[in-house]
Amino acid sequence: MTNELRALVFAGLGTLIGALIQYYFQRRSMAHQERREIIEVHLLQLQNAVESLYYRLNNLLDGGGRAIMGDAYFRQTSIYILARVLAQESLLTTEGIYAKLNYDEAFKRQLKGNLHALNGCLDDHNFLYYHRIQLGEMLIQDAQLVTYTEFLALLKNNSQAAAVIKAEEFIMSATDQQWDRLRQQAKALVFLLESKTRVPSALSLSRAA
Repeated sequence: MTNELRALVFAGLGTLIGALIQYYFQRRSMAHQERREIIEVHLLQLQNAVESLYYRLNNLLDGGGRAIMGDAYFRQTSIYILARVLAQESLLTTEGIYAKLNYDEAFKRQLKGNLHALNGCLDDHNFLYYHRIQLGEMLIQDAQLVTYTEFLALLKNNSQAAAVIKAEEFIMSATDQQWDRLRQQAKALVFLLESKTRVPSALSLSRAA
């Protein structure tokens, strides 16, 4: 092999190796960015929604909150709180987040298991699976959740929708035992999400105080 050919071969190898290294770091950067987006766009929002559910239940069971809420306020806010959790759960599927969590199979299994258990607490053989699916979907517009003010307008126009009727019936008839089961599942889910987002929940902060 002549010196010129040898130099050409080594130059080509150097270019190839450089390109492979660049590709590796680009892929690594993209994976890191994707994981950040999963946490910031989805898991943190789910954590916030489930935490709101926990504190509503805590208020009902231990804070005497129901006594100072009018029926309309109690129904509307409780439906919204439940719908936020169900909507965030729906987005995990429709936005392909479960598939993107393949890098952490243990967390993905725990997340799906906890959400399944939380859903089980809502199933009173009247507020059924597809009622809950529909309720969650009501809050989603362009892959984002509507605000509470927007939800009130939706609720006014969809007050006779099966999902709304069944959610209201569940909320107005649930026993303290049902609420407590739901609270315990919400608490477990908050702590699971917190372990992934690394953002402390109010539950952790109050426990540490």
